Amino acid sequence: MLGACAFLALFMAAAPFLLSAQTGGIGTELTVSVYPEHPRPGEAMTVTVESYNIDLNRADIRWFVNNKLVKAGIGEKRLETVASGAGGLTDIRVVVLGENGATYSAGISFRPAEVSLLWQAESYTPPFYKGKALMPYQGTVLVAAVPFFTRGGLLMSPESLIYTWMEGDEVIGDSSGKGKNLFVFRGSVPIRPKTISVAVESPDRRMIASASVDIVPVAPRLLFYEDHPLYGLMLGKALVGNFLLKSDEARIGALPYYFEAKERSGFDIAYDWQVNYEPILLERGNALTLRRAVKEAGRSYLFLEARNADESKTFQAAEERLMIEFAEKTL
Repeated sequence: MLGACAFLALFMAAAPFLLSAQTGGIGTELTVSVYPEHPRPGEAMTVTVESYNIDLNRADIRWFVNNKLVKAGIGEKRLETVASGAGGLTDIRVVVLGENGATYSAGISFRPAEVSLLWQAESYTPPFYKGKALMPYQGTVLVAAVPFFTRGGLLMSPESLIYTWMEGDEVIGDSSGKGKNLFVFRGSVPIRPKTISVAVESPDRRMIASASVDIVPVAPRLLFYEDHPLYGLMLGKALVGNFLLKSDEARIGALPYYFEAKERSGFDIAYDWQVNYEPILLERGNALTLRRAVKEAGRSYLFLEARNADESKTFQAAEERLMIEFAEKTL
């Protein structure tokens, strides 16, 4: 049911695996930080060094990348460099020569890795719909993590990696663990967007990557179409506002969007029709036949409410209105 090709949303990120600091004496601290915090393979990044008890503006600062001196000078607290390729080691070390003659150092090492987040809502859209099926209120979304971890030039198996899933700031322990690259998110009340994130680690913790995606629930929708006796639903034009009844009868079909349902006419969606505010109790499907009852010109009001048949999903509902107009009938 779920494959990478079926997903339309793609989010990518990467993260370093190790941050370490070494100092030249008790009470002396150098702090090394990287921006972006999780650089992707080959991404430009900025490395900075800070200290609360060393005057770095007057210190001789030297930067090494993979044991090669790349920058040196008085007050050089900032380094612009590029992360290595996927799985390659990037080792950055800063050496500070203080005014008192003491030497201090700190470093950061990481092997960039990548993970993509792909998501798919379990909601209905018509077969001709070319957009992405969105998550309805109180709906369900399946999120898949697709990691790109390499070691020795070989791609690591997703099943060998460890996944930590989060909803907002909350770690979802039951969904986390080795090989758990799929996550099911179920919307709740109150209705609000939710950030789903994942951190993926190699078993030895020498590589880690992270990614996140914002899931925004939407209200389900209904659209009316004329249901022609020969051609079926006239999908070229939705009926919005009003519809001119040119013959003695017409059939109006409704298509639902973003309901948690397998099909539009099944048992997952309940339809309640009204004509001139009177319920049509004998019609519970997604189409209704309208018949002209008088010869005079006039109008009638068509109303439809659709809701998820699961009574616990009270916010998964939609309604639509249509004015039916008809001219005076002549012999």
